Formats: sequence, C-alpha cells, structure tokens
Amino acid sequence: MKSDKGKEDLTRLLISDSLLPDIFLVRYAQELSRNALLVYLWINMTGRKESFDEATVRKLRIIPEDQIAPVLAELMAANLIARKDKTYFFEDIKIREVEEYVQDQKARGDDPDGVLNSNERERKILSDSISSTFYQGELPYIFYRLIDKCLYDYKFDGRVVYKLFEEGYDQSIHRSLALMEKMARSWYEKGYTDIKSLEKQLEVNKRTKKLIKLTGSLMRKRLNGLDIERVTCWAEELGATEELVNLAFRVNDYRSNLTLKNVGDTLAKWHDQGVKTEEDAVRFEEEEHRENKRKAVRRSPKTGSTWRTGEEAGIGTASDGTQAVKVSAAPEKPADDDDTIPDDILDMFGDADEND
Repeated sequence: MKSDKGKEDLTRLLISDSLLPDIFLVRYAQELSRNALLVYLWINMTGRKESFDEATVRKLRIIPEDQIAPVLAELMAANLIARKDKTYFFEDIKIREVEEYVQDQKARGDDPDGVLNSNERERKILSDSISSTFYQGELPYIFYRLIDKCLYDYKFDGRVVYKLFEEGYDQSIHRSLALMEKMARSWYEKGYTDIKSLEKQLEVNKRTKKLIKLTGSLMRKRLNGLDIERVTCWAEELGATEELVNLAFRVNDYRSNLTLKNVGDTLAKWHDQGVKTEEDAVRFEEEEHRENKRKAVRRSPKTGSTWRTGEEAGIGTASDGTQAVKVSAAPEKPADDDDTIPDDILDMFGDADEND
C-alpha cells in the first residue's frame, strides 16, 4: 500500500499544475525578493491558498526560520497576502485589478459598451502597435492601464507613449511594470510630454553615454559616480560633443596630473565663449595662443648693444667724489601660471605669429 501511495504522490507532483494569474508575473513577481517569491509559489503549489500560518512555511523548510517573518511582511506590503490574527490569506489580485480598472473608467466618464470616440480609436491603434512590436502580440493587460495613465493622467502625446515602451524594450525593462511606471513618472515630472522635448532629452542621454565611454577610455579607468556626474554635466549643461571632449583632453595633455576638472574647465571656457564645434574651439585656441605669446614677449627683459649713460646703468657719484653702484630692487619675477599652456603644446594649432 505504501508503495502505491508513494507512486500516487509522485505522479501527482509530476503532472500537477500551479495556476497563477499573468498579472502576478507582470506586476509583482519581478519586484519580490528570492525568498518571498519562493514562499508565494510553494504555498500556491501546496494548495494552502485559503489560509496558512508561519508553521506552514516552517514545515516547507525552503528558507531560514529567521527569514519567515520578514518574508511574510514583504508579501503583505506587496498586497499579495493579508493577515487576521496569526492566520494569513491570499489576496485576489485579479478581482482587485478589475475593480481598479472599472473605477478608472468611471472616473474618466468612459462607457465600456459605447461607441469608440476618436481618442479611443487612437488609443486602440497605439496599444495594438505597442503589443505587436514589443510583446509579440500579447500585451499584458496591466500595461493597457499604463498606456491609459500616460495618455489621460500624464497627458503624453501618443508618440511619447510609444517611445516609452521603445526605451523600456531597449533597456530590457519593458516587462517590469514598476520600472516602466517609474520611467513614465520621471518623464512627466521633467515635462517630457511632447515628442520634441522628449527627443531632445533622449539625444542628450545618448550623447552622455558616449562621452562616459570615451572619457573612461581616455582616462584609462572605470569612471565612478562622481566622474559620471561630471561628464553628464558636460553633455547637459555645456553641450559637449565627443569631438570637443577629445580636443579638450589634447589641450590639457601637457599636465603631469591630468584630471577631469581640467578638461571640464576647458569645456566650460569654450562654452562661455560660444564655442560649439571642434573648428570653433581650434580657432579660439589659436587666438589664445597668439595672445599668450604677446604677453610672454612683453614680460621678457629687453637685450641689445645700445649705449647707456652711467645714470641709466645705475652708476652714480658718491658724496666723497668716488663712483658708486646703485643697488636696485631685483626685477619682479612673473607670477607662475600653472594654467599657461606651453608653446610646444599650443603649437599643435600652428604658429599664428608667422602671419603677424
């Protein structure tokens, strides 16, 4: 008998199915910790959905005992289970989603049985396009609600909504409702509700990624958080391009200890002077090179074989009639300027003085 009972249990385990609503996978599963996910799945599999307690979880022996209470608290916080006294119950997540959807429809004044107006037809076309492009024609229901939220609550242009799912797909987060909602909320808070402002920012984001990769390569190191923040500033506030950053590194290459601050200062100087292209930056550096040479010439002591009087040479007559040499103060030494770029570095722009 025992043998038959064992075979029966094994057969049941092999062919049984644990049915979970799709909405659990889309909305909840990806946000749960490993232990919380294990407990939820195992309780479902063992058929204890009506009620269970901590002892039930303890008997499963799938997580450490000291983790049972925190895991159950996590599942309650996710609104997947509820507790009464010491007994836990599963929430009906499908019913809750349907009720929330109906409430949203009523709040907007939509009639589910009415004829589609022009806005609703556009929404259907948009949803169908998103479904076929990013979800193989099977857009999870919960994302229809995200589309509605973007269109009606955030007032996104339809092209912005499509771009949201395109970005989510490119970042491999399009199946995580929490991450998609976070990105949508971020766009709304930053005012990216029309396609023009959104595409401008996305272009900056794309350029920032390229600058981070380029800067890491030129510095021969992996950039940390502060470095990335600095490079992001170059892209967003200074309008830096890969060409300008490359040139800024070359201009500062003479330094024995080159830092990102040096490069950033050069980019900021160009920005303040209206420099937008590599050609503009080269012309600006050429002019600055000419000016530096002029200053250097003015500071240099004059030499020559012209005759000078004794007075001019600093030779005077003492009160006793003998000659005396005036002791004058040493000539003032030009202040060191660490930011003065050596001629051999600046000469890469050409010696503009040849045409003076």
